[in-house]
Amino acid sequence: MKKINPFSAFYYMKENRGRVFLCIFMMVLATLMFLAGNYIHSETYSFEKEFEYSDKIVVAGLQSTDEEYKDFAAFRKAVQEDEKLEFVDVTAYGFSGMQHGTVLGFEMGGWSYVFNSADDMKKVFKHLGIKGDFSKCKNRSMVISQDFADNKGIRLGDTLDHSFDSYIDGEYTVDAIIDDGSFCTFLIFESDDSLGRLYIYSDTMEKEELYSYVKKLAGDRKVQISESARSRVLPQFYVFYVLFYAVDILIAVVLAVTVNSVVTGQYIKRTCEFGIYRALGRSRREVRKKVAAEIIFMNITACIIGGAAIFLFTYMINELVYMKKGMHLLFYSGTGLAGFILCDVLIVVPLILSKGRLMGKADVTEF
Repeated sequence: MKKINPFSAFYYMKENRGRVFLCIFMMVLATLMFLAGNYIHSETYSFEKEFEYSDKIVVAGLQSTDEEYKDFAAFRKAVQEDEKLEFVDVTAYGFSGMQHGTVLGFEMGGWSYVFNSADDMKKVFKHLGIKGDFSKCKNRSMVISQDFADNKGIRLGDTLDHSFDSYIDGEYTVDAIIDDGSFCTFLIFESDDSLGRLYIYSDTMEKEELYSYVKKLAGDRKVQISESARSRVLPQFYVFYVLFYAVDILIAVVLAVTVNSVVTGQYIKRTCEFGIYRALGRSRREVRKKVAAEIIFMNITACIIGGAAIFLFTYMINELVYMKKGMHLLFYSGTGLAGFILCDVLIVVPLILSKGRLMGKADVTEF
């Protein structure tokens, strides 16, 4: 069997498993920031379908009072005559979506869409790509996703009112459940005398292009063009991200100090070892590279162990807890990756620099 070169980083890890295990365990704690970031991003992700739908529909309505009705009527006529746009009339009354639970245990308010008839709803659903059995839908019908139903404990045919959720205005029957995974509430509220809002969409435009086009068409008319769900919802989550990165840095500092204390003790005991390397002709640069390799290999091992543990935890908690409630903890997110990298860098880089410099100064003549 081929022997490992004593100057190799693997040699130290092989011969000092106990000490190495302690360092790896502490470094594994840094990977928990990846899991924490996934939790934070999962909150935002629960609105992803709402963002998708809002990117395809522009809501326009009366700005304030009936005095602006002439402007609204003129705008509606312009939309009707525009070959690039389609629309449906809806009530001017405001409706809120129901609350839904999230993986962090918060109650979040979902988005809502209100239609003046089942035919209008089906027309918009076709544009959005929402499929299902809507044959029973009528005035005072509600349509929600299966995830939303699981989250709230709702069954097909249930009648819901203000006593079920404080955001429900009136009484509605759940006449269709769809598989789009959203937390939107789709309502049918027929009202011929209060139409003052439009759902505008296009087969050729969406997102900012569609919003800009509709705003340009409105011009100086006193018509309210609502912002997209993305623009209105995301700012509400900024505080979560600020707190996450603040806690991330704090934990990184604590772990860096703790790991540094453990690793420093180990390397001080190895001063003679590195002094001998220097006496045998190894340069300070080679010594620093060896120290860096040892720390990096321990860190890679910690990342693999931590990553596997997080993957297993995420899979198990989704299967046993969250999916039964119509929720989902993300396996991966940019927020989790950024949080982990920030924490890991603040731990590993100072270790490599400080311990490499310390061992590079080892001199056999000082023993």
